Amino acid sequence: MCVPALRKLVAYTGEGALLSVQESTQSLTILREESHQSLQAGGWVGRRSPLHCTASGRALLFDSADEEVDFLTRRDIGRSEYGTRTPSDLSTLLERLRNERERGYSVASEEVEIGLTSIGVPVRDSFGTIVGAINVSGPTSRLRAHKEDTGGLLLRTAHTVHQELLKIAAGKAGPLGP
Repeated sequence: MCVPALRKLVAYTGEGALLSVQESTQSLTILREESHQSLQAGGWVGRRSPLHCTASGRALLFDSADEEVDFLTRRDIGRSEYGTRTPSDLSTLLERLRNERERGYSVASEEVEIGLTSIGVPVRDSFGTIVGAINVSGPTSRLRAHKEDTGGLLLRTAHTVHQELLKIAAGKAGPLGP
């Protein structure tokens, strides 16, 4: 169910789409659908990224209490190898998370890498627990003007995946869909 969802995101946005999960204090990319653009964002299956300065990472933190966010990001926050737009302290990160939770999606623009923007949303299982995050990543020059539209599309996609998980949990669909 996630591969077709990611393929649709690529078809609608023209950018790469990824599925990530939380692994300890990092976001781990487990699935990627590439765009057909010649200039595209990096990222590959098996790559680990910090939680505090990536769209997927912050989406994975949406349900975390402030103390848990502190624990999960303490090792990485404030490190100099991240971009100047990266939250450099806990209070900045928590404020950014509050705004993103209200909006429903996270935006990491030029935080991990200059020229890269990612927009992410959490994916919830049948119990409403965050089990992953999907995001669209691409050059800032292309995504900057489409952040809100892409965020809305991601929210609808995450809702569709959640509905499929509910069907599977209820025994109304097989693991490949209805």
